[in-house]
Amino acid sequence: MFTLKKFKSIRNERGSMSIEFIGILPFYFLFFLLLWQVVASGYAVLSLKSAANDGAQVYALTGSEIKAREAVNESIGNSSLLTNATVTVSSGGNGLFDLKISAKHPLVFIPEKWKTTMSVAIDSKAAGKVMLE
Repeated sequence: MFTLKKFKSIRNERGSMSIEFIGILPFYFLFFLLLWQVVASGYAVLSLKSAANDGAQVYALTGSEIKAREAVNESIGNSSLLTNATVTVSSGGNGLFDLKISAKHPLVFIPEKWKTTMSVAIDSKAAGKVMLE
């Protein structure tokens, strides 16, 4: 005869919460890794925009592309979130100019040996007018 008393251990739910937690734990880790990457990328974009504004301000006051590059590099600093920054300044006539920064943003959780190939290109632009007379 088939009775439920024989299968009493199947209905026992003791420890099931631990097994469910262990099953969902990798998804929590993945979620927090992605969240950390989003925060790092947002910070990199804001830092690059700030560096572009700093460089444009220096160029507007001095008219020197070299000093503008120095200001951009000083603003970026030794950040591991932005690498290979290149600065170009193009004149538009009547003292107007555009300053463009191109940089690479390596992904946070990639091993060091792959960071040069596994990075995202980020550009930022600032425009202004040279204040020299």
